[in-house]
Amino acid sequence: MTAEPGLLAGRYRVTESLGEGGMGRVWLARDVVLDRDVAVKEVVLPPDLVARERDALRRRTLREARAAARLTHRNVAQVFDVFEADGHPWIVLEHVRSRSLQEVLDAEGPLEPRRVAEIGLAVLAALRAAHRAGVRHRDVKPSNVLLAGDGRVVLTDFGIATIEDDGNTTSSELLLGSPQFMAPERALRGESGPASDLWSLGATLYAAVEGRPPYQRPSAVGTLMALAAEEPEPPHRAGKLRPVLDGLLRKDPEERIDAEEARRRLLRAAEPVALPAASGIAGGGWRRRPVIVALVVVVALLAVAATVVVARGGRSGKGQAIAPAPSSLGASAVVSTAARPTASAGPSTPMPPTSPAGERPPTGWIDYHDPTGFSVYVPKGWTRSQRGSIVYFRGAGRVLGIDQTTHPNMNPVADWRGKAGYRVAHGDFPGYREIRIEAVKYFVKAADWEFTFDGSRARQHVNNRGVVVNDHQAYGIYWQAPDASWGSAYADLQLVFGSFRPRS
Repeated sequence: MTAEPGLLAGRYRVTESLGEGGMGRVWLARDVVLDRDVAVKEVVLPPDLVARERDALRRRTLREARAAARLTHRNVAQVFDVFEADGHPWIVLEHVRSRSLQEVLDAEGPLEPRRVAEIGLAVLAALRAAHRAGVRHRDVKPSNVLLAGDGRVVLTDFGIATIEDDGNTTSSELLLGSPQFMAPERALRGESGPASDLWSLGATLYAAVEGRPPYQRPSAVGTLMALAAEEPEPPHRAGKLRPVLDGLLRKDPEERIDAEEARRRLLRAAEPVALPAASGIAGGGWRRRPVIVALVVVVALLAVAATVVVARGGRSGKGQAIAPAPSSLGASAVVSTAARPTASAGPSTPMPPTSPAGERPPTGWIDYHDPTGFSVYVPKGWTRSQRGSIVYFRGAGRVLGIDQTTHPNMNPVADWRGKAGYRVAHGDFPGYREIRIEAVKYFVKAADWEFTFDGSRARQHVNNRGVVVNDHQAYGIYWQAPDASWGSAYADLQLVFGSFRPRS
């Protein structure tokens, strides 16, 4: 930035720095011609770029200006001008007195779901306007979402945007963006469409409500590996926002919800929580009837506890080869002693109080009976979800998965060795370290595949047991826990093994 007291482009007087990041710095300036404050973005070209790359970056800057200038929308930062000075491209933007969503998260921590839904509706409106104009943002993230003091939410920085039918755009140019918020198809295959922006919106909302992105590793390469091989951890704070995240963070863009469905789900999540009207109370006199209010709330909670919602299954699994316990973002059910999960949403039926052997589960455990016929002890309070043929239970940082097949491999050791080689070669377990693949005595035939790998937060420890119970039925019992607490987790796994009963 030159110290010359003159005007940039003959009309902009720079007054102070507003911040910097990536390859740009933003300055507050005064447009002396129109007598208004503006934000001036200085695109800083890295000195180690070759000439072709510098030209590509300059072209990108021009595309950014053209892309955003085509948009006139309350939730999009308006572009006023573009020029070159001091050897750098500059872009003149509407100055929005605001903090970025990232700054708010850094200062205040995660936001409550309803507020995040409201922010999501505004960003979605900006994206829909951009998509109608043929513009893809490609860098939606918390630092590019501005929260103004008057409540306005603004999507800014179309710095790596693409425009449909722009002949100057080539696939060989720089692939830029933030890996934590980059859609899988763009990170892995270079594909970028409207659905990619929606995935990035989902990742941004996940970060806003959880306080961290769905994928975050110490390095960009590690983040991209996790994006390719792992599912994000189910959100814990999302509440009514959960269906939005479920739909937007689907890895397959063909299965991802579209903008209209995202809008419907966000509207539901943004609805204020309304207390039900109490019949027989004049004027809805809640303050004069605290006992009745409490009673209504208790009844509502009991109604929720009595209903079990089971996730819709995905693609079919492959017998004993359970995946690395993907953290499904589908609906989940809290496993309780008063409910027996069924294959579809609806009222539950009582669970038998004792195991098939006539013994009661230990304190803190329940005897789970699956609709397909098997039963097993599961820690009380864990959530149940299903993907294809695999039933998952999650809680306390641990995962129990049970798969089944009617076409067993009668050599489970060889089966595991083949699957281990394939999965590791495809990068499914970053930092993989094999502990053992060996036969164990369990039912007719069985083998354990035990290993550790680098998870999203800490190193994970897995014991995957393939079990042949007869010539037409086999199971896979997958157990994952943090490596640091494997001792206590392994003791619980023995209770799982001891309580498991196959379909009779």
